Amino acid sequence: MEDLTQTISNLVGILLGVVGAIGVGYFIYGSYLYLTATGAPHQMERGKSAMMTALAGIVLAMVAYGVVELVMNAVVSPAVDIGDVPEPMTSVAGEVRHA
Repeated sequence: MEDLTQTISNLVGILLGVVGAIGVGYFIYGSYLYLTATGAPHQMERGKSAMMTALAGIVLAMVAYGVVELVMNAVVSPAVDIGDVPEPMTSVAGEVRHA
């Protein structure tokens, strides 16, 4: 189970790096469009749109990474261990009995 967890964690890390690099590259491209627009409203809008799309993609990738880590931690080390759950007890007329 630990090998599978490590493999998934490595794969997610690699994919996050690739998505981050693409997002930064697209942000730089949008910045280039915006800075070289020389007042052309259409090109300025394209640049702003590219930058906002890149930022949204990077944020979405980070959120996805967080969700994957949360699920992996919940699967690998659950919060409640079955051995820690006490036996149920019943009470009848002030008397405590083990079920």
